[in-house]
Amino acid sequence: MFTSIPEDWPNRSFSRSIQAGDLTWHVQVGGTSPVHVLLLHGTGSSAHTWGSLFTELAKKYTVIAPDLPGHGFTKNLGNKNLNLDALAEKLAELREALDIGYFDHIIGHSAGATLALSYTLKNKQAKTIIGLNPSLISLPSFYNKFIAPFLNPIVTSSFFTAVLADLLPHTRMIDNLIDSTNTKLDIDKRARYKTLFKNADHLNGSVSFMAGTDIPSLLEQCNQIKSSLTFVLTEDDGWIPAQALRKVINQYFNQAKIIEIRGGHMFHEANEKLALGFIEEALSEEGECHVSTN
Repeated sequence: MFTSIPEDWPNRSFSRSIQAGDLTWHVQVGGTSPVHVLLLHGTGSSAHTWGSLFTELAKKYTVIAPDLPGHGFTKNLGNKNLNLDALAEKLAELREALDIGYFDHIIGHSAGATLALSYTLKNKQAKTIIGLNPSLISLPSFYNKFIAPFLNPIVTSSFFTAVLADLLPHTRMIDNLIDSTNTKLDIDKRARYKTLFKNADHLNGSVSFMAGTDIPSLLEQCNQIKSSLTFVLTEDDGWIPAQALRKVINQYFNQAKIIEIRGGHMFHEANEKLALGFIEEALSEEGECHVSTN
């Protein structure tokens, strides 16, 4: 058990400390089923994002929800700037340390869905991948080519993130960030993000995750994925526009099931029951290729 985790942290009783390579992982594990479900949070979040989804799924499956390197309570003592390929390798190390042979199903939110695709390209492919508002839209090409190489060493530096982490509690930046997702989170759920972003390591891990994500390169490889794919898109997402995301999915994942609903970027936290229904359906049966619902 991690003594640094607040007493009221979601699913704290399932928390484990796992050493794998140069990482000390905080991972929550629940359930006794031989079928393993991996939950991957998005940039700037942690395993807490799954809330009751974790405990409900653990009634049927063995569920593994890690804090990704540099996020939450996972300590990264090695390379701080991990790209998608490196993160996929770290997840494989974690799987081995947990003595798990195979992740049957992978559910990812935002950049966690992007990582799910990267992981399955480099390991035994999951039977099912579910992406909740998957982060599959790149920044403009001129940014990746000219601006990012100059900014990334600055925003991922320990000095920059330490200063920013000290400033954040005295501003409305976290509330504004959450509001920009068009997700209605209650005061307790907002407080958890404020707790996370007081930690300079978490802030560093968040910006490093963004800086190390090469979406165009990943998409070009995704025709190799044979997993059953379900993507849930929300029409009101303030971060990943549904129309642009749908176009990318249709281009690179033409066999995927697309579900479109009302809601913001973090709808799975705002309406856990709705998200659970979509997840359970995707894990148990095949549906129509495109579903739109209000």
